[in-house]
Amino acid sequence: MIWLKSIKGRLFGWSFSFIATMLLAMGVFLYNEVEEIILESVDKALHSKEQLITGLLHEENNNIEIELSEIMLGEYSLPRSGHYYKVLMNGLLLAASPSIVEDDFDLASGSIVSSDAEKSQEIYMATGPDKEPIRTLHHSFRTYGRSFDIFVAESIREHVGMIHTFRNFLMIIIPASILIVCLVNRWIITRSLLPLDVFATSISKITHRSLDNRLGVKTEVQELDGLAESFNDMLSRLQRAFESERRLVSDASHELKTPVSVIKAHCDVLLLNDRSKEEYREALMTIQDVSANMGRLINDLLSLARLDAGALSTSTSRDVSLKTCIHNALRLVQPLAEQRAVSVRVSSSNDLLLQGDGDRLTEALLNLIENAVRYNKENGVVDVSYIQKNGAVHVMVSDTGIGIAEEDRNRIFDRFYRSDAVRNSDGTGLGLNIVKLIVEGHHGTIMVDSTVGQGSRFSITLPLSAS
Repeated sequence: MIWLKSIKGRLFGWSFSFIATMLLAMGVFLYNEVEEIILESVDKALHSKEQLITGLLHEENNNIEIELSEIMLGEYSLPRSGHYYKVLMNGLLLAASPSIVEDDFDLASGSIVSSDAEKSQEIYMATGPDKEPIRTLHHSFRTYGRSFDIFVAESIREHVGMIHTFRNFLMIIIPASILIVCLVNRWIITRSLLPLDVFATSISKITHRSLDNRLGVKTEVQELDGLAESFNDMLSRLQRAFESERRLVSDASHELKTPVSVIKAHCDVLLLNDRSKEEYREALMTIQDVSANMGRLINDLLSLARLDAGALSTSTSRDVSLKTCIHNALRLVQPLAEQRAVSVRVSSSNDLLLQGDGDRLTEALLNLIENAVRYNKENGVVDVSYIQKNGAVHVMVSDTGIGIAEEDRNRIFDRFYRSDAVRNSDGTGLGLNIVKLIVEGHHGTIMVDSTVGQGSRFSITLPLSAS
C-alpha cells in the first residue's frame, strides 16, 4: 500500500485506527453499562414489590390469607397495565393481579437471565400479552408449612426503548466523532509536516552553483533544527571540497600551462631553421628539465587525488618501522644531496613502530627531507631525529637553509603556495600539502619553526603502534 510509505499516511493510519478502536470500545462499554443500569433498576423495583407481597401473607384459623387491598387499586388493577403478579401456594393459584386478563399468559415462561440459588430467586425475560418484553422475578420459599411461588413482572417496553434510543444515538455520534476527529487529525498532521515540505523545497533549490546557501536553523519544529544544522555542516564540507577541487583544477592548469608553453616555444624555434648541434642540445636539455618538473607536478597531483579519495584507509594500516621509512626516504634523496653538497644525517638509532601506511609515511618524510636538501645552503646540513614521548613519536627534520619568513608559515601547507624566496626554483608547491594530509590521515600533527637565513625545523607527531 502506497500510503504506508508516507509519513503522513502512516501517522494518519495509526491515529485513525487508534481513535476508531477507542471510540468503538467506549461506545460498546457505555451501551452495556446503560443497559445494565436500566435493567438493574427494574430488578430492584421487582424485588421491592415481591417483598411487599410476601409481607402481606399471613395465617388465620389455619388458613393462608393475603391482604392485597393495598395494591389492588394501584398499577395492578388495570388490564394489561404492564405490571403483573401471581401467587401460588403448593402449586395452586392463590392470588393474581387483575391486569392478567388472559389465562394463557404464563409469567414463568421465557428464558432465565439470572438466578440466585441461595435466595431461590430467578429472573426471566418473557413476552407479555401485548407482545411487549416482560421482566419477571420468581421467588420460591416455604412458610407456615406450605410452599409458595411469587411471580412479579413488569413490562420493560419503555426501558428497552430507552436502550434502543441510546444505541441509535451511539451509532450516529460515534461515526460522526470518528470522522470529525480524523479530519482534525489529518489537518494537524498536515500542518505538523508542512515544515518538512518547506525543508525539502529549500534543499531542492541548492545546486553545485549555490552551495553557499544555508538552511535556517530556527524552524517551526524543534526536531528539524538539528537536522538543518547537520545539513548545513554537510553543505560547508561539500563547498570546501568543490572549492578545493576547483582551485586544484585552476592551479594545475596554470602550473601546466607554463611548461607546456616553454616546450612548444622551443619546438617552434627549432623547427623554423636548421640549428647547430649545441643549440639542439641546449633546447632538449631545457625541454628535459621542464618535462621533469611536469612529471613531478603530475605525480604530486596523483598523490593528492589518492589522498582525497581515501587512500589512507584502515585496510592499508599495519605496523610500520619508522627506521625503515627514514632509511628508504634517505636512499631516494641521496643523489640530490650529493649533487647539492648537502650532508644528511640521522641522529637517532633506535627503532619505533607506527600504525599506518608505510609507503605514505615514507612519501611524507621524503618530501620533508627533499625540501630540506633543495632549499639548503651549499655544504649545508640536514638532521633527522626522533624521540618517543607520552605514547607518541616526535620526528624532527632540521636544516641549515634559507628559512621561511613569518608571513609565509601559515600558508606553506596550502596547495600550490610557494613563497617569494623559492618561486623561481624547481618545485610544484604541493609537497607540504601532501605531507600535511598524510600526517593528519595518521591522526598526527605537523608544525614548523624557522628563522630566515638560519634554517627550518619541521616537527611531526604520530601515535605509536598499540602492539
